[in-house]
Amino acid sequence: MFDFGWQEFVMVAFVLVLVVGPKDLPRVLRGFTKFTRQARHMAREFTQSLEEVGADDNIREVKTMVADLKSGNLEDMAKAIDGDGEGIGSELGKIKEDINLNQIGQDVREVQKAGHQEAAKPVAAPKNKASKPAGKSGSKTAKKKQAGTTTPTKPKKA
Repeated sequence: MFDFGWQEFVMVAFVLVLVVGPKDLPRVLRGFTKFTRQARHMAREFTQSLEEVGADDNIREVKTMVADLKSGNLEDMAKAIDGDGEGIGSELGKIKEDINLNQIGQDVREVQKAGHQEAAKPVAAPKNKASKPAGKSGSKTAKKKQAGTTTPTKPKKA
C-alpha cells in the first residue's frame, strides 16, 4: 500500500521520537495499531456487506439480464416486460388508466388559446399627466410650457 523504504521508515521513527518522546512512544504506537486494526475491520465488514448484496437474488437477476442483453438474448427481457401480467407492460397499463390523457390534452389546448389571446391584445402606453416631460427638466422649461412659449431649436448637422 505505502511503498516505504528503510530510509523513510528511519526518518519517520526519528521524527516520531522527537515529537512524542521516548517515554510516551509505546502508548502512541499502541493507539496507532488499534486505530489501523479498527480501520481494517471496518473495511472488511464493508466488503462483506457488498458481497452479500451482490449475492442477493434480485441483483443476480439483474446481472443475468445485463449479460443476456450483451449476448443478444432478448427473450428474458421480453418476459420481464410483458410476461405473467406482472411485468412492466401491466404497470404501464395501470398508469395509463390512472392518467386521463383527454383531459390533459384539453387543458393544454386551453392554455395555448389563452396564451395566443394574450399575445394578440395590443399594448397601450400608459397615460400619466403627472409625468415629467422629455428633454430638459427644470424650472425655466416648466415656466415656458405653462406660458405657452417655446424656444426655437437649432437644426442638427448631419
